[in-house]
Amino acid sequence: MVEESVELITERIKEATESKDIYGASYAITDKKNSSEFYLGTQGNGKYDIALTSTMIYDLASLTKVVVTTTRILQLIESGTLDLNTEIGEILFGFKYPQVTIANLLLHNSGLPADITDVRSMTKEELIKRIKETNLISSPGEKIVYSDLGFIILGWIIAQVDGELSTSLNEHIFEPLLMKNTGYNLSERPLANFIPTEDEPQRGGIIQGVVHDYKAYLLDGVSGHAGIFSTLGDLNNFTSMYINEGVFKGKQILSSQSINLLRQYSGGGRTLGWQTWNNDSTKLWHTGFTGTSIALDLKNKQSFVCLTNRIYPTRRKKEWIKTRKEVIRLFYGE
Repeated sequence: MVEESVELITERIKEATESKDIYGASYAITDKKNSSEFYLGTQGNGKYDIALTSTMIYDLASLTKVVVTTTRILQLIESGTLDLNTEIGEILFGFKYPQVTIANLLLHNSGLPADITDVRSMTKEELIKRIKETNLISSPGEKIVYSDLGFIILGWIIAQVDGELSTSLNEHIFEPLLMKNTGYNLSERPLANFIPTEDEPQRGGIIQGVVHDYKAYLLDGVSGHAGIFSTLGDLNNFTSMYINEGVFKGKQILSSQSINLLRQYSGGGRTLGWQTWNNDSTKLWHTGFTGTSIALDLKNKQSFVCLTNRIYPTRRKKEWIKTRKEVIRLFYGE
C-alpha cells in the first residue's frame, strides 16, 4: 500500500508543479522502520530557481501548533507541571477570561475568536494587550473555532512554567529527536537554504528566512502558534516518534498515556492540538498556511509529511489547498 500511495501522491504533486500551483515540494512517507523522501521541483522562479534538496528549510506556519506546542504541553502534563483542567488564570495574569482551560485551548473550543483582524497596525505590546483583553465569542467548551490566539497563550504558558520557549523546546523536543535544523529564528543558517514565502512590499519584498505569520513576526518570531522552521528530515524524526508510541531511537519522548489522551479527547473532527481525519482518532493531521502538512496513521504506524511554498509569490494562489487534502486522502488510502 505504501508503494502505491507514493506513486499516486508523486503523480499528483507533479501535476501541481507543472501547473505552477506550487514550484516544488519536499515530501516523505515513513513507517516504523523506513522513510522514503522525495524532493520535487524548485524553491521558486528567477533567482529562486534552485532545485530542492534535503537541506531546504521551510516556514512551518501552523504546524508549529502540533510539532512543538501540543507536544510540549503533553510532556508538561506527564510531569505533573500542568493538567488539562488547569485554568490559564492559575499561570498567567491579566486575562479577561482566566477560567479558560488548557484543554479548551488545545481543542480550539475556548471561545476565543479565530484571529485579530487589524494586527498589521499593532505593535508587539498592543498585540499582547489585545489577546489578553479580547472578548470570547462563545462560552468555553460550547463550540470549536480554530484559533491562533489560543496557541499563542499556550506558548506563554510553556514559557511561564518552563523558562524561555525556544530553550524549552530545544531541550525537550528538538535535541532528543535530533532535529538539528529546527527552531525559531534560524538566522545562522545560509539564507539560500530557506524556502521563500510571500512577496510583501511593506516588509521589503519576498520573505525568506524570517517568519511569514505577522503575529509571530511581532512577537519576535517566537510563538506557540507559528514561527518554527524545519526540514523534511527533522520532521520525519518527529513523526517517527508519534507512530512509535512516543519513542525515538530508544528514548521515550511522549508516554503512551499521552498518545492515548489524543484518542480519548477526539470529537468534532479534532483532538488535543490535532485534527482527526473523518473523526478517526488514529488518523491525525494538521496543515500550515504556507502550504505545509503532516498526517499520522497511528494504527498502521505510518506518517506523511509534505512541505511546500504555496504562497510564493502570493497567497492568492489557493489551488494547492485543495490538492493538499487530496494527497493526504491518498496517504490514508482513500
